Amino acid sequence: MSGFLDDVEIEIPCSQCGRKMKKSIRWIKNNSEFTCACGVRIILDADQFRREIAEKEAQLRNLGNSFKKFKI
Repeated sequence: MSGFLDDVEIEIPCSQCGRKMKKSIRWIKNNSEFTCACGVRIILDADQFRREIAEKEAQLRNLGNSFKKFKI
């Protein structure tokens, strides 16, 4: 499923070394873990993240539809 925010990158900090890794929302939607350069395995709560992103994308669609009604 493709969304408005898929190409947006967010920084995910490592709890061990503090290094911040950038991952796109598209990547996070399709992956739930990765390994930091320091060797620590980072596990994401991908299900919760997907729900929150879907909610935000729905809100953006609704906003876009509202603008169309006013021809903005």
